[in-house]
Parts: sequence; C-alpha cells; structure tokens
Amino acid sequence: MKSINTLGLFSGGGGLDLGFSVAGYNHVYSSDIDPYSCKTLKINQRKKSYLNEHPVICEDIRNISHNSINKIIGNQDIDMIIGGPPCQAFSVFGKRKGLDDPRGDLVYEYARIIKEITPEAFVFENVAGLKTIHNGNLYNNLLEILSINGKYSVSAHEYDVANFGVPQFRRRIIFIGSKKNIFLPKMEPTHGQSQNSLLNFLQEYNKVGYILNDLPTPITDWKETPYLNGHIGRNHSDRIINRYKNLSFGERDPKTRINKLDPNKPSFTIIVGSDAGGGKGHVHPYEPREVTPRESARLQTFPDWWEFYGTGRHVIRQVGNAVPPLFAAVLADYIAKNIFESKISLKSDNYIDLLGLDFLKHDNKRPIQS
Repeated sequence: MKSINTLGLFSGGGGLDLGFSVAGYNHVYSSDIDPYSCKTLKINQRKKSYLNEHPVICEDIRNISHNSINKIIGNQDIDMIIGGPPCQAFSVFGKRKGLDDPRGDLVYEYARIIKEITPEAFVFENVAGLKTIHNGNLYNNLLEILSINGKYSVSAHEYDVANFGVPQFRRRIIFIGSKKNIFLPKMEPTHGQSQNSLLNFLQEYNKVGYILNDLPTPITDWKETPYLNGHIGRNHSDRIINRYKNLSFGERDPKTRINKLDPNKPSFTIIVGSDAGGGKGHVHPYEPREVTPRESARLQTFPDWWEFYGTGRHVIRQVGNAVPPLFAAVLADYIAKNIFESKISLKSDNYIDLLGLDFLKHDNKRPIQS
C-alpha cells in the first residue's frame, strides 16, 4: 500500500501532525516559525513507531517554497498538506481583522504552497468565528482562495471537537480540498447529547472530572522537575485563591475572565492569549487555581508522553493553538477512506490506545471525585 506522504505547515505543538501520524500518514516534512514548537516536534519523533523521523524546518512560511522543500526532502511526492494558519486574525476572542491582519495574509501563503506542490488533498483548519466576519464575505473569499482557481473541490464544515471524544468544547471549521472533485459530507458525531432518536447511540461526552482526577497538586516553579512535563501551576495570591474558591462550576471570574470548570461537562475552550503572552488555563474544578499546561494538554487529548519544549507561555500557546490529536486522527481516518481509498483506517478506540490516552478510559458509572 502506498504511503500518504504528508507535509505539515504551521505545525505548532504538533496536534495535527500527531493525529495524522497515528492514523497512518507518512510525514516527510513539518514547519513552523516558532522555535519552541519546532523543538517540540523534534524531541517527540520516534517516541512511537508511527512517529517517523523527518525534517522540521523552523522558518517563516513566506520563505518556504516547493523548491526549498525539495532541496530538503528530495523529489518525494507530497500527497497531503495539512495546517492551520494563525487563527488570531479570525478568532472571536481577537479583534477580528480577518485578512486585514498580517497574520490573515498567511492564508495566501498557505494557498501558494498548495498551488506550487499540487497535492492530492489538503486540510486547512481555523476558528469557527471566521464564518461571520464581514457578513460572511471573508468565509466565501477563503473558499475561493483555497479552490486554487478551481483545481480543488473544497468541503467546509464546522465541528465541535467535544462531539468526537475530546473533553473540551472547541468549535473549528475544517476545509478539505480534493483534486478528485470529491465533496465530503460532514462527519457524524460519536459523542454528545442529541434530541434525534436516530442518534441515540452517541457516547457520553468525555468530562473534565474524569480527565484530571488522577493528577497530584502541581509544583509552581518551572526550575523544578514536575510529576509530568508541563504540570506546573501559577503561584496565586491569597486574593485570587479566595476568589477562585467562591466560584461555582461554570462561573466566570470577573478579573481573569476565565471559567471554573464543571467536572460533569467538557472543558471550555482553552485560551491562547496574545503574541505577548497571557495564555492560561481555566480554573480547576476542585482546587482554587488555574489548571496547568499539562492539564490543558490532557483536555486537548495530547498524551502524557508528548513533551512540550519551553516554559510558561511558550507551552500554553503550543497547547492552546493545537488541533486536538484525537480529533485530528478521526479526521485523518475519514479523509484516508474517502479521498485516498486507503484501508489504514482504525476505530476511534484504537486511536485512544495508540495515542496512549489512558485518562480517557473510564467507566461512565464511576463516581466523579470531589
């Protein structure tokens, strides 16, 4: 069976790369402009059999071309391109300047590389908020840009990753381009609550209480060695601790503008912050503190063995910007089956085992600790 050679752009902390790798895609090249993310991608190579060693290029996409890629990987065919240009230009949490923001212009760079390489298919991931910018004109413009002058059929669907086993509410739009003139229907959810009797087979959402209940109280100094990579918390003042103690599940703190997690629901969306920092976790459901980057990584379905390079904001930005690997694996499986006609696909339960997401394994009748 021919490998699906895959190129990753804007790879960040590795969510898409990891998800597509565990689904059987063969990564031949990854890139990002952030040196911390690039080191994260390198240090995790070969930790699992499906994580093959390949070049990781730390470079601005404006300086990357088909020719520069070929100089590194040779004349290998590239069947698939995956990536999500920075979403802050489009996010409902930002100023929503869209393509007027310099980061929004990176969409054109992404499209340029697709045009140069002409892969069989591509994935472009971004925030759901871009659908409403400029009364939807930006969204329609993106569809036109990504069609590469009509060479690609582009399917675009909005998903909440909680509906696919991720213990976090996180809405994203996934654009899938195909040279085979294939328009993919929306993937059917596997988890959640539905009023449709035809969907009564859905599994329960994965809940915060199951995901965090086996971790010890974190240390608060990045100079010390944590129980798990990134399981390091902020050193809160007594004033903040008292505020967090008095929050009810789901309530937002008026100062930090983050929410106290409800143990019986998926998490709120992980907050990234600005380029200058500011990313933080939400408030822990049982302890008067913000969750650590490692706890946020669990809520994003990064396995505990996946190591993030850096400290503080460098780690939380990698975590918060990522596509949840479990969702990425389900998406990769879907594309492999419907565009590449590949038999590499596995059941989602196998992805949980292959990724090592033991914290997602639980008996739904087990009481949540308080």
